[in-house]
Amino acid sequence: MSQQLTEAEVTVMLDEMKKKLNVVNASVIKATGISPNKQEDLIALHKHVMRQPSFSISEMDEIVQELGQLRD
Repeated sequence: MSQQLTEAEVTVMLDEMKKKLNVVNASVIKATGISPNKQEDLIALHKHVMRQPSFSISEMDEIVQELGQLRD
């Protein structure tokens, strides 16, 4: 990736995913915790979440777990 995302861009992506996934405890997913070297993974996950019409409970759990792995 040629340039890093700003914290505002990361926040928008996370907010979009939280809204789509109906995350109840959204405070656990924060832009400040995303490791800069994992932003490409965040972009890929965001694209995946935004193109899916719906998610099973297990898929949602996996996505939230993956978001947790993007943290420092």
